[in-house]
Amino acid sequence: MKPRTMILFMLLLSVTSCVTIIKWRYGITNPKEQTPQKLASFLKKHRFPDSCQYLFNDSTSYFQGFRNPVFRKNMFSNMVFDARGTLLIRDTNQCQWSGFELIKSLNVDSAYLNLPGLQLSEILDHIHPVEVQPELNSLHQQPDFTVLITWAKFLGTYNSRLFELSDAVRQNKTARIRLIFLNVDMLESWNLTKDQKMQIK
Repeated sequence: MKPRTMILFMLLLSVTSCVTIIKWRYGITNPKEQTPQKLASFLKKHRFPDSCQYLFNDSTSYFQGFRNPVFRKNMFSNMVFDARGTLLIRDTNQCQWSGFELIKSLNVDSAYLNLPGLQLSEILDHIHPVEVQPELNSLHQQPDFTVLITWAKFLGTYNSRLFELSDAVRQNKTARIRLIFLNVDMLESWNLTKDQKMQIK
């Protein structure tokens, strides 16, 4: 085997091994259809928050969300909306998991830059809570801010960095914050065809 071919082979092997180790370490799997019961079991198993959990109303709502480029760009991270439902600009120099300090320090007296292209109403009209938890979210029917975090079961325990942001919401004592964990797994009840599933890849 030529040296150049050997080096290429070794690089490919090391990258493949690294991906395999990461998948094993975090329990990452290929995306597949879920049920609310399977999602609840997953949350319980890993001791992730089971409150403030939301799902898309149906497949039409799901695909409509995914067609929005701003929503897609902010997948598996956090989106912060102000009281008018306008999306605030995230620091793109930080990784997708960042946001703890910003959320913890959100204040109605502070000025924030807005990002056009996605309004909170475009999401709220197409999702519903898994269960009603009046002690948590109904306190903030008119919140100062809404923190929306998207997650998926196929990411396994890699979701933990997202769920940790709920601590930032709890630690914020200066603003009324509504927290929404939005699951983005496809649901079995939608009975999607193979072609429909391929639309979001």
